Amino acid sequence: MYINIDVLNITNGNTKMVDTEFGRMHIEKIEAGKLQLLTGRIIATDPILMYDDEGYSESVKPGTYPVYIYVGKTGDRKKQTVAAELRFSNSDIIRWEMALLKGESSKGFAQDEFMGYEVENGLGCFMDESVLEIMDVMSEEELEKFEKSVRHEIRKNECSCADVIIDKKKGSNIIIFASGWNEGTFPTYYGFDKNNKLARLVTDFMVIEK
Repeated sequence: MYINIDVLNITNGNTKMVDTEFGRMHIEKIEAGKLQLLTGRIIATDPILMYDDEGYSESVKPGTYPVYIYVGKTGDRKKQTVAAELRFSNSDIIRWEMALLKGESSKGFAQDEFMGYEVENGLGCFMDESVLEIMDVMSEEELEKFEKSVRHEIRKNECSCADVIIDKKKGSNIIIFASGWNEGTFPTYYGFDKNNKLARLVTDFMVIEK
């Protein structure tokens, strides 16, 4: 199973520089917003390329949780989102596992194999499963308005992230961020603490090679 511990460990807060094939990358941690989880079942996906996405097998207590992006820059190259993190607690991580959907298994994976979500629009996001239920019944016109809103919010933010409200009454939202190399399939991982409680969910945009 593919797992880049160096990237995941950036979320520990003690890594501000990483050596990459393009040179030394300076890492900046940025809060992209606070995510409202009404059900505690989390979806990570391309916010525009959404079909039959479903929540991961692990869920958390409903509540509001911060989302951080880790942005890297090397030399004259543009900034890139190295990883995106949904944090449930500040506990230290002692074990990382690939985040999978119910019924999926990573057993038998080769060292370079993984499962992840596909990105075609240069964007990734975190959302509660209930948000997708709202969007599933949106009209084509409403979805086009949503897509325009997403692109507008991302363009006006220098860190290419956005907090988009879907239901004002309930506070339902989507936290959206740029996806590293723009297109591809990217893995997400569970971070468990010493009590085997889920403390983080992290997407690796594979900017930094293993």
